[in-house]
Amino acid sequence: MPTLALIDGHSIAYRAFFALPPDLATTSGQVTNAAYGFTRMLIKLLADHHPDGLAVAWDVSRQTFRTEAYSDYKAQRAAAPDAFKSQLPLIQEVLSSLGIRQIQQEGFEADDVIASVSEVARQAGWHVLLVTGDRDAFQLVDDHLKVLYTRRGITDVVVADAAWVEDRYGIRPDQYVDYAALRGDSSDNLPGVPGVGEKTAARLVATYGHLEGIYEKLNEQSPKLAASLAAHRDQIFLNRRLMVLVKDLDVQTDLGNLGRGGWDRSRAKQLFESLEFYSLWDDLLLVQPDPAAVPGEALDAEIVVVTDPAKLAELAKRRPLVLDLIDDWGVAVATGGDSAAGIPFEALLSLAGQLTDPLVPKVAHDAKGLIRAVMARGLGFAGLSSDTAIAAYLLNPATRAYELNEVAARYLGVEVESPDREDGEAGRQGTLDLAGGPDLEAAARRVVTVDRLSGRMDDEIAERGMTELYREVEVPLVTVLAEMEERGIGVDRAYLEELGESIRDQLATLERKVHEAAGEPFNVNSTKDLREVLYNKLQLPVLKKTPHGVPSTDHSVLEKLAVYHPMLEHLLKYRELEKLRSTYVDGYLPLITPEERIHTRFNQMAATTGRLSSDTPNLQNIPVRSETGRTIRRAFVPTPGWTFVVADYSQIELRVLAHTSGDPFLVDAFRSDTDIHLATAARVFGLEPSQVTPEMRRRAKMINFGLLYGMEAFGLADRLGISKEEARQHIDAYFAQFPKVRQFMADVVTTARNTGYTTTLFGRRRYLPELKSDNFRVRQMGERMALNAPVQGSAADIIKRAMIALHAALVSARLETAMVLQVHDELVLESPPGEIEEAGRLIVLVMENVVKLDIPLRVDLATGANLAETKAR
Repeated sequence: MPTLALIDGHSIAYRAFFALPPDLATTSGQVTNAAYGFTRMLIKLLADHHPDGLAVAWDVSRQTFRTEAYSDYKAQRAAAPDAFKSQLPLIQEVLSSLGIRQIQQEGFEADDVIASVSEVARQAGWHVLLVTGDRDAFQLVDDHLKVLYTRRGITDVVVADAAWVEDRYGIRPDQYVDYAALRGDSSDNLPGVPGVGEKTAARLVATYGHLEGIYEKLNEQSPKLAASLAAHRDQIFLNRRLMVLVKDLDVQTDLGNLGRGGWDRSRAKQLFESLEFYSLWDDLLLVQPDPAAVPGEALDAEIVVVTDPAKLAELAKRRPLVLDLIDDWGVAVATGGDSAAGIPFEALLSLAGQLTDPLVPKVAHDAKGLIRAVMARGLGFAGLSSDTAIAAYLLNPATRAYELNEVAARYLGVEVESPDREDGEAGRQGTLDLAGGPDLEAAARRVVTVDRLSGRMDDEIAERGMTELYREVEVPLVTVLAEMEERGIGVDRAYLEELGESIRDQLATLERKVHEAAGEPFNVNSTKDLREVLYNKLQLPVLKKTPHGVPSTDHSVLEKLAVYHPMLEHLLKYRELEKLRSTYVDGYLPLITPEERIHTRFNQMAATTGRLSSDTPNLQNIPVRSETGRTIRRAFVPTPGWTFVVADYSQIELRVLAHTSGDPFLVDAFRSDTDIHLATAARVFGLEPSQVTPEMRRRAKMINFGLLYGMEAFGLADRLGISKEEARQHIDAYFAQFPKVRQFMADVVTTARNTGYTTTLFGRRRYLPELKSDNFRVRQMGERMALNAPVQGSAADIIKRAMIALHAALVSARLETAMVLQVHDELVLESPPGEIEEAGRLIVLVMENVVKLDIPLRVDLATGANLAETKAR
């Protein structure tokens, strides 16, 4: 059966208005909390329940047949706030732009309209989902109708069916009006029977069936209850008459007109942008495909294998070249319309000039794999102009769904996979057909989809003001990362193998010591066994419990328990070495190639702030300053005879904070190249720099970096090992000395709350729907993310720009020095003999001047025969 969703417009809008912060507004000052919350609820309804039909019912005015029958009906309600009333036209315009039918009828409430439409739908065999915060709707619940009831705000929602109503109230849905009449409804100004609450009302109705039955058996009640019921009989029956929803209005609604048909994308997009509902627009596209595309349209593309030189020469003239990798076979090239050409790798040499020409624009989806495949076959690559996966990431960096299938469905409303395939494999890059060769039809659909997507994505990027970030940073970086991955980084296999043997010997010794200290053998790697020994046998205090309510055995707890028993010292050392063995030694060894290198994969579309990450293996999680970290870093070596050069941006995030906040003290401190943490401590504690102790500097450093991540008093207290009150005093003292930093942070949160996103210095957006949650804790989390995103994101943008500029500078200078690794704020390069000094000067020059801030960027250089030596300073 089809499902019809009916929304009580005023009910949901009012709940959104009071659930979300009143300072949610556009930059022009239009308050949007009700409109935002209503629209978010609507999108969630579409995503979670997929209704076939949809309509919104509105109240017309307060004058209805109920006020005529009872003048005090809802008389106590104050007039709706102006900030709420001003948003109703906005909500109605959103619904209109989305093609959603809106219904109302003079003299009746939205509940009556909904009840009447529901009756028509029920008789036509539809299921109905009624969305409201009004409990009167429970009287309509039956096998064909459920209520999506918003208990609090707009996120605490329950699907109320007959079983739920009976479980909650102890009565059937058809008895709800009698129950409510006895209890009364203060929101409608309908008084109930004094002394009759929910439990008594439910008991009476459940026992006697209805009001008439109750009044026929008044003699069975206590004298007090019987007297109260008798005294209020007229009011109670009036209550019921007013509470019963009208089901026979002539609403003149054809159910066929309530289907989810076409909508005006251009109009809706313009409206969402004027309301600054940017993240909601992306969410909408996931549930409301582009009306310009046929919903669920499956592409039917043709492909021809091309190896003839003359035809290849014609293909080479296409601008841009839209390309897609076909596994180990070759590449697909879009040739216009629904057609493509397949070029085997052995024939690709004919396009070598075009592939390496930076003036020939190229388009691909997640192009890094394609570029690496081309490079692996001895061909160069340059001129990538668009990457539709990167574009999708910039437009919504939190979705983590950038496969071509998802992006095409979201922005084009098309299916890349063939509907004729039942194995779910069609359209996947590199899929083989039943004959054992490449699935050329799937390749054709993919490259045609990329061709269609590229223009749309370019327009979306431009509308968000991110064209420069896209064209000059993210897209050029793809080729740089592909070269770095293909080059890899050298690893000393023999050293790692020897380290593994040594660690295993140490682990065996430590395990014996743990058993001796515990007084019995047990599985050291078993959390259950360890918990038994710690808390039952040794009777150590329980300092923390897991979410499941059992004593914790995490690292922080074991460190604190070390003062109670000597076993913990051995256990902590065992855990450290075991992680070293499993994560690094045994984790790295299988990944070393015959050329004695590891080729990590850089993830450009993983972090919402724009930071790069890496996996297979993750080379960004090696501890830097610990002995463990140095042991592992020792395993990474440059090409034989070469030297590592590591360039590290000094305190880049604090420098970005100084620039963006404009705080004069921070700006002056960085311009004079003083110790920023020492200077901060002196200012916060009111001392001369010479009087600052190492502990004071440590605390100032923790505050400096902690504020960048939204750290509050509790977190700072935990990090410094001080009380929450003392930590709060430190933070207050800091902000008292740096008022511009406080104002900057406040402005970041306010702007993000109003627009829905933060921006970096270079226009990167991070969308934060958490800031508009009606859950206080979720909003707090959103505020911390908002504080971090502009600074960390700007730092990420700067180092990405540096990577691109440095790559170009090294090529231009004809140096062999090359980047092999990026770890957040540092770049690792390897340099041949005779180039180190020149390369070092070039690296510093490029990185320190890649952007111009109000304060200088500083780069620290270090060299070494392995990565451990570069951190010896």
